[in-house]
Amino acid sequence: MHTVMFVCQGNICRSPLAEGLFDHLARQRNVHHKVQAESSGTIGFHSGEMPDSRMRQVAQARGVHLSHRAQQFGAQHFECDLILAMDASNYHHILSQATAQQKMRIKMFRSYDPLGGPDAEVPDPYYGGHRGFEEVYEMVERTCTELLDRFEAGQLFAN
Repeated sequence: MHTVMFVCQGNICRSPLAEGLFDHLARQRNVHHKVQAESSGTIGFHSGEMPDSRMRQVAQARGVHLSHRAQQFGAQHFECDLILAMDASNYHHILSQATAQQKMRIKMFRSYDPLGGPDAEVPDPYYGGHRGFEEVYEMVERTCTELLDRFEAGQLFAN
């Protein structure tokens, strides 16, 4: 079983959406027994909380249920096969804690987005309006779809 860790700051908007959407799509493709998602935040302020209600509403409207409880990224999470940061701040925070070997498994989430790039970020919708949550959902869905396409082609964990 391979594990993908999605990381944002508080683990209540972007990363729990990526976890829930990735697992939802993996179940649809019947590969959920081969790859699974987890999520965490670089800060522990929201530990134990459910995802932001606005993010849950946007996901639920598309048939994706988010039930994750926020947790802080810790040393045990370096065991994951792939660690994907939602923005540069999270990326550098994780990288600063990693060994040389662990660093090879840390990447920017949107580096897998067909419309993204190596430095593309998922903006934090927390302080914005409803449209920001919709836009984040679209980015995350597109990127998770590409991640699973690569997984099924044997290219996601090729290193």
